[in-house]
This record gives sequence, structure tokens and C-alpha cells, in this order.
Amino acid sequence: MRRFFSTVSLRFRDMADVTAEYQAVARIPTPISAFIANQCADDGKIPTGDHSSPRSFLVRATWSQRDLVRMEKSTTLKSYLVKVNRAGVVEKMQLGVGTDNSSEKVVAYSKDGSLKAVLTKFKPKKSDEEKEVIEIHSSVGKVATNDLTATKRHGKFYFDGELGSFHLAPSEDRESTHVLYVAEKYHPKSDSFFSVIANQFPDDPELRNKSIGTEFEYRDDWGEQLQKKNQPVMCILDWNDNHVSILQNIPEGISPGQPIWTPDGTGVVFVGYDHAPERLGLVYCPIRKSRLYHLAIGQSKMALPLTFIDLAVRTPRFSPDGKSLIYLETEVGGPHFRALRLMKIDCSAGSFAAPSVVVPVPESPVKATDFPGLYSQTFPTRCWSADNKRVVMSTAWRSTHQIIAINVKTKAVISLTTGDLIKTLPKWEVLDVSDDLIIASASSPSVCPCVYCARLPEAGAEASIVWTLLDQGGGTDVTVDKEVGLIDWGVEVIKHKKSGLDFEAIWVRPSLKQKHPVILWPHGGPHSVIAAGFDIFVHTLVRLDFAVIFVNYRGSVGFGESNLRSLLGKIGENDVEDCFRALDVLLGKWNLTEGETDILVQGGSHGGFLAAHLIGQFPGIFRACCLRNPVINLASMFGTTDIPDWTYVEAGFDYHYDNPPITPPYLELLKHSPIAHAEKVLVLYHNWVEFIDEFGSSSTTRISHLKSNVALPRSRRRL
Repeated sequence: MRRFFSTVSLRFRDMADVTAEYQAVARIPTPISAFIANQCADDGKIPTGDHSSPRSFLVRATWSQRDLVRMEKSTTLKSYLVKVNRAGVVEKMQLGVGTDNSSEKVVAYSKDGSLKAVLTKFKPKKSDEEKEVIEIHSSVGKVATNDLTATKRHGKFYFDGELGSFHLAPSEDRESTHVLYVAEKYHPKSDSFFSVIANQFPDDPELRNKSIGTEFEYRDDWGEQLQKKNQPVMCILDWNDNHVSILQNIPEGISPGQPIWTPDGTGVVFVGYDHAPERLGLVYCPIRKSRLYHLAIGQSKMALPLTFIDLAVRTPRFSPDGKSLIYLETEVGGPHFRALRLMKIDCSAGSFAAPSVVVPVPESPVKATDFPGLYSQTFPTRCWSADNKRVVMSTAWRSTHQIIAINVKTKAVISLTTGDLIKTLPKWEVLDVSDDLIIASASSPSVCPCVYCARLPEAGAEASIVWTLLDQGGGTDVTVDKEVGLIDWGVEVIKHKKSGLDFEAIWVRPSLKQKHPVILWPHGGPHSVIAAGFDIFVHTLVRLDFAVIFVNYRGSVGFGESNLRSLLGKIGENDVEDCFRALDVLLGKWNLTEGETDILVQGGSHGGFLAAHLIGQFPGIFRACCLRNPVINLASMFGTTDIPDWTYVEAGFDYHYDNPPITPPYLELLKHSPIAHAEKVLVLYHNWVEFIDEFGSSSTTRISHLKSNVALPRSRRRL
């Protein structure tokens, strides 16, 4: 399609205009990480916890943005000097211009910030093999380069957030020379039974380690986005002598992941995911049976389990004094994303006490200001306060993302982003916490992502926290800042009278247009949420005179567990009803009617499921539809997906992992599926489908459908 058509304005928009609008927005950077480096008092000495003295911190923040010329994402490292005075007020200064650090795939710093470990990839000249290299940098420069590929001690490095890890060992009085990370177990190259090497030298000792005749052997993996990740191993690199050790004494039948050093550097604590009864998708269904383990390095003892069986755990973090270990926990099975419990294990001299609950799953919140529960899958790498009593993290809270402080002693949960602040900037993410200095990102639909900093007040005085803008990011661009000012947005609270539950719709539209086409955009999951933050695609659409409606329907996270579980067995009903209700309410609020307004719908995964349902259940309402990897048929999805339990749980059935069903209830699954309404579809829609050819290459094709044609089903697993 060379042109973009809007019947509201009765004019064509050339694709060059559309491209130009997107290019203007795509350059807006987003902060993705930060590190609070070395600090000192005004007298030049390192402080010892005395917060009454003025202190200065060096902060490094990494920003990501799209490079449409190179067709890739690039990252920029920017540095700041942050000064905290006696009253806790923050002064700040940016140090020079940012530097490109796109080649740095993963970064880890030593405790005092004096060392930096970087993992990079490159292809040597005259070689097709890609190498993975860990570099060590200090104030002197690059002090070590370690070729992981050449060691042949393991396979590919793990970059993901489910199993991967990358940490320099803690060291108080000397340089840390060890790096902890996770990689795939080394699999020797396989040769055919009919190969020359297998037949000419059958008794060669060097061939005994080769996998002769196993080139087509199937190795199970952990599903979507974790393809070819079959058996992770925990590795320690001594960068002084380029020696890689593979940690042993791991129980059979588990995949170790998310390892962290113990505070004294003599061991690691990690999550062990059970392989039995089978590996299932882990990224989108992180409720797999798992336990925390402690492994003492250099000893012959097996890793010791720290948590109970038949639970799902993740994200261990030690307090600065090493006396407390926190992690997140929930039951195995059920909705794949839901409120988690914050757990704590007391530690002393290498021993670990039984886990205790710090933050349970609360009862359903009565008011919007009531804490709904912990709806986050992780903590920041550093999240503890200097007094070892509080944990700082981000969590979904209705249609906002708030920063909270949790007191592990009193078990109190306090929001650090309440009042007018959360109304102006609804989406917050903690980037780093060190010695009570918090670095965070914040945005709204009309405010580009920014970086803020604050000093965490003493326990009990958290309400007095003052946030200071550290970097305005893309908002410093006058053109962008002007365009952002032409956007209106809001959050509409809608009550469902019969159930007594409510849900919310985030709307964004051009402020100078009274008549405009509308895009309805339900989120995926279904148990996820859209926070009212900045989005480059929405911003582009608004610049093209569209209004966008995001619907956090009943079943979304951040609204309490009763609200979330009300959707089980009701997908295709409650969520569809809420999406159409939100559309109807906002059309009325804007004095728009269906007849005079182009209404479009789009969504991905479960959002595609809802978009397909909407064009089937409400034919004639929507002018166009875009389905991205949609769930079209639950019955066929059950046998092809890496998350078969998802189809059962969302359709209202129990799924037993140890005894999975042989014959699923196909008719019931079909009743919940959009395909049941296919014959009523009267809309042009596009389905983006990824095809995998026989050689493993992928290509994306847009398939256009009109009227009653049925969209091709797309499983969540590559076949």
C-alpha cells in the first residue's frame, strides 16, 4: 500500500508523510539502565553511612533509541554528577556528551564502580564464526580480554532475564578477578554414522567425546525466546588467567538460572527450574516449579535447597550487610502472571533460616489508592536501602507503574510516587539504588522518558521524598517538545455494575482535532497491563490525527486478585465486553458516533485474540483490523504451543502438570475462540505471520483478508 487513507478528513496521506512522522518520533531515546558509581564526601573521603555529610555520586545511565538508517537499536552512555546535601536535596550536572556503547551486550560493575565487565560479540577477519568476549575495564583502560568461544568450555552466553546472569564477584579489599555468568552446556560437534571421521578412526580416543550419529537428536528447550536453551550451566571466569570454571554439584533434572554471588564471594544462590514433567515456555509463563539453592564454591557438597517444593520462585537479592535474602514466590499453575509474595530468608555465617513472608498477596483493594499487590517479576539488581531494612522496586498499580519501598521489618508498603506526581507522570521504573540514592525513569503519554533521582528518606519519613529531574531525554528537543504539547490524554475508570469490579481505559488523542479516527488497542496476556507511559507508536499515530484507546479490562494485573481471576473461564466474553464498553464510553465522551468515525482495532497475542473477537462479535463497527500473532483457535493451539496450560486455565479448566490431558475439551475451547465468529467478519484486516522455511530462515509476510476469510492461526512456539 503506497498511501494511507483517512475517511474522516477525506484525504490521502502519502506514505512518505507517514514515514517522516515515525522517523521524527523514533529518535526519542529511552533510559534502560543506570549505575550509581563511586561516591565521596566533600572532604574527598568515602563516607561510612553518615548521611548528614554532603556527598557526591557519579551516575551512568544507558539510553536506547532506534537507528532507522542502520535498522537497529543503538545505545548511548551518559554520565552525571549528583550531589546530595545535608537536607537531602539533589543537585545535578551532566558530564559532557554521551558515547555510543551499542557493542556492549551485557555490563556489570564492581561494588565500588572501579571495574567494569562487558560482554561483546564480533566476527574476526576472514572468519564466519562469531566470538563472544568478556572485556574488563578500569580507570587505566582495558585490562583484560577473554575469548569465551575459544575456551570451548560451554556454548552460547545467556542474555535473557529468566536464566541469564552477569556479575563481578564482591570484593572489599582487593580487585575482583571473577565474573559469574550463565551459558549453554557445551555440546560437542556431531558427525554422521556415515562420515569419514566416524568410520576411519572408530577407536580414536579423541572421538569418544564427539556425539557420533546424534546430529538429529532432539533437545528440549525452554520455549519461545529461549530456543536452543536446553541445559544452562553456571560459569566463573577468572579474567586474570582467562580460565573458565563450570560449577558442579548441581542436582540432576534442573536448569540453574539467575545466579548471584553470596556477599562474601564464597558461593552462589540460584534458581533451579525443574525439568519434570517437561520443559514448558518460561518467558510468558514463569510459574514453573522451581526452588532456590545455595552452592558453596570449591566444596564437594551438593547445592542446598533453601525453599520449599511445589512452588515457583525467582529473583534472589542479598541485603548489603548479607544478613537477609529476598526473593519472589507464588504457587505453580493457574494464571501465568499474578500477584507474587515477597519472601525473606535470614542469613548468618553461611547458614540460612526458613523462609518467611514479608508481603503476602493482599485481599482485593477497595480503593484505587489501596496497595493491590506485587505485580512485578523482578527487582533492580541493587534494590536495598543503606539501613538494610527497605527494598525499593517498581510494580503495576492499576494503569500506573509506581515505585514502592517495602520495610522488611515492619512489612509496610509505601508508595514513593503518589499524589500529583503520579497523575503527571504515571509510569515509573527503578533503574538503580545505592546508599539511599534512587535513579528512576518516568514518563507519560505526553512526556518523553526522563531520568529522575531522589534520596530515600529515613524509615517512616518516606512521604517527604523529593524527586529531581536529572535528564529530560528527548524532551530537550524543541521540535519534539512542541509536538508532545499537542497531545491530550487521560484515564477513564469504568464500573461493571453486575460484578462490582471496575477497569480502566487509557486514551490518547490530538488536542487540536475534534473529529478523528479511533484505534482500539487491547493488551495481550491476558494477565498483563498497559501503564500510561510514553509510546513511540502511539505518539506517531496521534501525530497522524488518530486517537488511541488502551483497555485494561477485567483480568489485567494491578487491580487485585479478585479482578484478575474474574476472567478465568470468561475469555472471549468479559474482556471483549470491556473493550467494546470502553470504546462506547469514550466515543460518547468525545461526541463521536460510529457512523461518522473510522474505528480500527489492533492487538498482539491475546490482544490479537480480542481484536479477532471484536470484528466477529461486532461486525460492521470496525473499518480495519490488524492481528499480530493472534490466538485464533484455542483447540488447535493446545497441541502446538509451548504453554498448553494457558489454554486450559484461561478457558476455566484445571491443568495438572504431572498428568497432562490426552484429549482436551475441544468444543469448550472452540466456544472461547474467535474462530467461532469467523463467518460474521465484515472487515479488512491484516495478519502478520512469520514463516519458518526448511532451512530455519524466517520471513514476515502480511496476508490481507476481506469479509469472512479466516486469519491463519499462529502458535506461540516455532514449529
